[in-house]
Amino acid sequence: MVTEQAIGKDRKPLRATPAVVAVVGGDAVAFLRRGLADEVGPDLVERYFDGQTRVNISDGRVEIAVASAFLSQIMERRFGAVLRRLACELPGQSPKTELTFRVDRGAFGASSFDAAQRTDMSRPTLGAKPRANPAALSSRHTFANFLVGKSNKLAHVAAMGIAEGGQHAAPLFLHGRCGMGKTHLLHAIANRFCERQAGATVRYTTAEAFTNEFVGAIKANRLDAFRKAYRRVDLLCIDDVHFLGGKDATQNELLHTLDAVGLDGARIAMASDEHPSEIKRLSDRLVSRFMAGIVVKIDTPDRELRDRLVRHLAERRGMVLEPAAVALIADRTERAIGTLGGFGGSVREIEGILNQIDAIHRLLPELSPSGGRIGILLVRRALGLKDTDANDAAPLTAGKPRRPIAGDVIVVEVCKALKVEVSDLQGRGRHPRTVLARSMVAYLCRTLTTLSFPEIARATGRDNHSTIITAFKRFTRQMADGLTLEADNAPGMGGLSLREATERLAKHIAQVSAQ
Repeated sequence: MVTEQAIGKDRKPLRATPAVVAVVGGDAVAFLRRGLADEVGPDLVERYFDGQTRVNISDGRVEIAVASAFLSQIMERRFGAVLRRLACELPGQSPKTELTFRVDRGAFGASSFDAAQRTDMSRPTLGAKPRANPAALSSRHTFANFLVGKSNKLAHVAAMGIAEGGQHAAPLFLHGRCGMGKTHLLHAIANRFCERQAGATVRYTTAEAFTNEFVGAIKANRLDAFRKAYRRVDLLCIDDVHFLGGKDATQNELLHTLDAVGLDGARIAMASDEHPSEIKRLSDRLVSRFMAGIVVKIDTPDRELRDRLVRHLAERRGMVLEPAAVALIADRTERAIGTLGGFGGSVREIEGILNQIDAIHRLLPELSPSGGRIGILLVRRALGLKDTDANDAAPLTAGKPRRPIAGDVIVVEVCKALKVEVSDLQGRGRHPRTVLARSMVAYLCRTLTTLSFPEIARATGRDNHSTIITAFKRFTRQMADGLTLEADNAPGMGGLSLREATERLAKHIAQVSAQ
């Protein structure tokens, strides 16, 4: 007799609960649950498996069906290795037992993320040609990996209230300078809401994407479809609200959207670089609508939080920093020495500095003789400070910082190396050499500087920074694939791998900037 049980704690028959885990062999599933709970904790098992998965165990194979591709990706990344090991240890199973994840939407009620996708969150189709949405929900940004300190504690609590609070939670408006975690919190709200509200419809977008879809809907005569997509939701998250300044028609449409969503009892979360009252050319009615909710500012992180951010972001990149190196980086970010004046300890600036340190670490490994650990000597070199003894505890003012690597230096040096005119790089030409130069500039600017994608777009003459994001991802993928350069497209570099050529040029640019 086949029994059906849940891998989670509620072991009910399938017909009693539609979204449960159907199991062949209750003892085997109990074994999987205990083993997984021991490895990752019972809370995560309950969160990700209870009511959201269906398991089938047969000879030499364990198959886990889930409701959406999004959930499949999360489980593969978080639990795949542990589950595969446990599957091989199942009583009566082979050490070569295979474990796979399969998407089976028909076996469940509508999953939260699938519901959001049906409102075209990640693939808008209002225009004539579907395009990828740069504001797609990121599973990497969750409450679990958001570091909380004095500067953002109130924002964190308010965000948790939207994601888990009552049905009529007040709208939330987060504001603060770039790189303070506003976007992270919006993604975290959406992710947590999806986890807790099965079958809910979630819409995450940016003000720019909202504007583009609105304009596209008018041109395509599909305004009704646009409004249904944004107004029939359970949670609406809108980022970069400051983008709406001066766009009167879009502001009016958003105002009606917020009113419609609010009347239906849906939750609303928004973020902006500026306080609602300080956004230029924003209508009084929209300002009043924003101010009617909870308005929370995220301040710059204090020293304790900056230390934690440096360690956390370094660990995520696989970098091992000595305590003195962490302290130096935290100190320099407070002084805001970035290429554009800095953001005072923002995550973006810390990541930019870590990019520079990582690049120097790879180019000059001899500066990290202690088992690959990054010490204060290498950090000083990366920041352009005077070299001192690694044990020197002199105040940081002893070293005068040099001018950091600037984006225009990278543009000029890449053009020289590839024999491309700067005007061609900043133009619309699609010659392979020109395309390679743009991609290399995008990669080196992100690696060697703290420039954001929009800033890199301006440096390369692009109207839309999404093209820079695409170029950066393509270039990174080509490096990982071991692409070899041809002499026609890379004079003087023919036969070199893309990685070798890029690292050689990065070292040259660092030397030029140091002069």
